[in-house]
This record gives sequence, structure tokens and C-alpha cells, in this order.
Amino acid sequence: VGGPSVSGCPDYYPEVDILHIGELGDATDRVTAYIDQQNQRPPEQIRWETQARLPLTEFPIPAYHLINLDHYFIANIQFSSGCPYRCEFCDIPELYGRNPRMKTPEQVIAELDAMLRSGNPGAVYFVDDNFVGNRKAVMDLLPHLIEWQKRHGYPVQFACEATLNLAQSPQLLEMMREAYFCTVF
Repeated sequence: VGGPSVSGCPDYYPEVDILHIGELGDATDRVTAYIDQQNQRPPEQIRWETQARLPLTEFPIPAYHLINLDHYFIANIQFSSGCPYRCEFCDIPELYGRNPRMKTPEQVIAELDAMLRSGNPGAVYFVDDNFVGNRKAVMDLLPHLIEWQKRHGYPVQFACEATLNLAQSPQLLEMMREAYFCTVF
């Protein structure tokens, strides 16, 4: 098991055999190698913690060709990781850093193309903890998303999570609308 909850509170998971703490990185390779070599439960819980984060520009395109996305109502994509803000209720900057790291617009478009070749779920959710955490990068991405939507006939609705300060930028809101962002949480 991995993810923000496990990374923030690994002691909450005593019944889980293997914990992956942190983002994809050096620990991911160790978890994968262990699972490939073992076919039995470990005698005690194993915890691997990422020490070196993998740059998002090195993430491969997910193997969408292995599934039929027509059977899903939403697909996920990640553009960035981390958040520059220090909201008192949020642990994301502590877990994933205060300097958002991004994929390139070309990577995002390649992932969307791969998704569409595997079917159309109708919606794509950007799983970034704060989609607008790096406003300049988002403003660079949005024209690519708009062009992709136009080229394919607006096949999907986009959704994301963002801080409320996105409302301070009418241009950002207009571009998100044009890219067909229908849900912002």
C-alpha cells in the first residue's frame, strides 16, 4: 500500500505487508523487485521509503493499452506534484514538497492520446493536489489541452483540485473553461 495517507501515517497500517512511503522513486524499484521475487507474505511488515524522488519528466506513459477505458467513467492523469502553499489543514507540502514539479505539456498530451486509443471514459481527473500550484506551468499547459480537445471533438470533461486563488485570474478561468474543465474542487 502507498499514497498520501500511508506516507503521512504509516503506523495506521499495521496489518499491511508492504508499505511504500513517499512518491515514485528509488523505493518503487525495491517494492517492485521484491514482489517480483517473492510469492509469500513477509514474516513482518516491510517499509520502503523514497529517498530520491523520480522527476515527473521521467514518468512513463501508463500502460493504458492493457485496459479498455470504455468500461470506466473517469480516468486519471497527473501533471504536477507538490504545492507552494502552507494551508494549515494540508500535509501535501510536507509529503511532496513546496516546489511543484511538473510533466511537460507534451507528456500530458501523449498520455491523453494513449488514453483515447484505449477507449473514452468521458472524463479525465487531474490528480494533482493543487492543479494551479504553479500558475505559469498551468498557463503553458492549457493551450495544449484546448488544442487537444478541439482536435478530438471535446471527447472528455476535465476535473481537478485547485486552491481558491484561481478565481483571481479571469484568464486562467477562461482557459480552463475553453479546455472543458467542468469540475474544480
